[in-house]
Amino acid sequence: MDETQIVFHGEIMLLGWADSSTRGRTVTFLLAEDSDSHPFKDFTIKAGKRSGQRFMCALAEIGDDEQPVRQEQRNSQLAYLWCNDPDFLFWAKANDAGEARERMLKACGVNSRGQLDTGDAAVAFEQKIKKPYIKWRSEKNAVSL
Repeated sequence: MDETQIVFHGEIMLLGWADSSTRGRTVTFLLAEDSDSHPFKDFTIKAGKRSGQRFMCALAEIGDDEQPVRQEQRNSQLAYLWCNDPDFLFWAKANDAGEARERMLKACGVNSRGQLDTGDAAVAFEQKIKKPYIKWRSEKNAVSL
């Protein structure tokens, strides 16, 4: 039997985030005050020791209807994911992720995936990569009767 202890389960509100060279990537959340004690009170820092307990979490933004909000991925994110996907490598006729990346960037006239999110490169990615690949993938996965 799984003895995993859930430390906190509930809705939270994002209060802030930061990315610094001294503290790294941090987020601050407001937890619901629906219990008498703080859910992390048993994880206090002892004198002379640093914090470091690790936790697992999965977060999804929720809308006013209390349902998860679907967010579109940026072109640069899709490009990264697809270049590591065997189906995309086959479609792009690339031997590996590096070759797929180079072909994609050349087709869109840019030097980095980050440039695929704006301007002419975003349009080129949509027309030359995204639409054709999604069409190919849907045709590949279509069931023939």
